[in-house]
Order: sequence, then structure tokens, then C-alpha cells
Amino acid sequence: MDRKIFESETGVLKQYKDWFLDYASYVILERAVPAIEDGLKPVQRRILHAMKEMDDGRFNKVANIIGQSMQYHPHGDASIGDALVN
Repeated sequence: MDRKIFESETGVLKQYKDWFLDYASYVILERAVPAIEDGLKPVQRRILHAMKEMDDGRFNKVANIIGQSMQYHPHGDASIGDALVN
């Protein structure tokens, strides 16, 4: 393979550097920092939505809330469980 493709300013390496910065900025602003409108992170908002849908006057187990929230939160059950505990 030609290394000049990877080392040039318009090559793959530069694109990865630019994309990584864009992705890191997105993660920090959209997922890690609470929204100014309600003070919630997206995972917390999704948990509340799932709990509202499950509300039938009875108590619900944490595992059921996590399972229901996974329909809306594509990042796995560990992040949902951590956000629920916090």
C-alpha cells in the first residue's frame, strides 16, 4: 500500500483526526453534559420516558426498567443501569 495516501493532508489519517475531534465534541456536548432546558442527560430522559410508559400503579423491578429503556437507548444496559442508580 502507498503510505503517501495515509500521510498526506487530504488522506485517511487527516480524515480520522478531523472525525475524531467532531465525534469527541458530539459526545461531550450531546451525551455527557446535561441539557440546559431540564438538567437531564439523554439516558436519564429515556429512562423517565420508559418509566412513564410502564406506569400502571404497581412497582417495577430495575431490570424491567432497564429492559424497557433499551428500546430507546442504543448504548447498552450498563450505561442505563449506572444512570438509573445515580
